[in-house]
Amino acid sequence: MTMSNPVRAIARSGAVLALVAGAVASGSCVSERSTSASTDTTGCVTPSSAAGLPVVFIRKFAFVPVTVHVSAGQSVAWVNCEPDGTPHTATADDASFNSGILNPTDSFIRSFPAAGTKTYHCELHPGMKATVIVD
Repeated sequence: MTMSNPVRAIARSGAVLALVAGAVASGSCVSERSTSASTDTTGCVTPSSAAGLPVVFIRKFAFVPVTVHVSAGQSVAWVNCEPDGTPHTATADDASFNSGILNPTDSFIRSFPAAGTKTYHCELHPGMKATVIVD
């Protein structure tokens, strides 16, 4: 039985890691559900289903932006762009909405029909908090 050259194996692993690191460093993510996408200023790619909507990016254990202002009847999209593969949720504090688990590249869209303030958090990481203000 021949054993592979450990130096060659490490070099190959390093090349693969470099490719993966480059993709992760770009911060790009595309929803599996989208047929076309656009890139926002954060470098994360949003699904075409979110075109024209305010988008909250989930990145580095934070909702960005922390506060979104919308008009009654408008929708908001959330996109998980976590570069390390961490899942998150967008869950209303009053239980009026819950995205379920959003793995990286997943998105969630929710309509806000009435004026008011909706605070929300990540069920998996309760320190992550944000707000949607509906006028």
